[in-house]
Amino acid sequence: MTYNQLGFALTGLRTISFATIDASHKKTGVANLITSIGFGLDVNDHTVTCKAKFSFEKKKDQPFLILEVQTIFEIEKNDFENKIKQEDNTYLISSGLAIHFAVLTVGSARGILHSKTEGTLYNEYLLPTIDVKKMIPEDVVFRL
Repeated sequence: MTYNQLGFALTGLRTISFATIDASHKKTGVANLITSIGFGLDVNDHTVTCKAKFSFEKKKDQPFLILEVQTIFEIEKNDFENKIKQEDNTYLISSGLAIHFAVLTVGSARGILHSKTEGTLYNEYLLPTIDVKKMIPEDVVFRL
């Protein structure tokens, strides 16, 4: 496997959930987008996962379009052991790296959303640019 200069490779992309809910969709009105981003860690496989979930709604708490995706990043073993693993047995993903992973995940989700909604009335709902830097203001630390 070839790793880029940052010592990781994007090794997986999954659509965890996708749903359109016709009963919750209104043709008029402004659509709100609720976005969440989270991270996971697998110490044995030296992988970091990034999950992003997007819910479009026009009625509060009644989404009409839901997409959740997960990307898997394999960290080079040496970098994982020497840079991610900390002396206090925590695992640290720097905010810069976490933001990079999130940007790749959101971009992937944008393509998945288009592909899954192509040819339907839901294709007009695009993922806008998202400032993930505001969503990840600090390093991500795992305490196992």
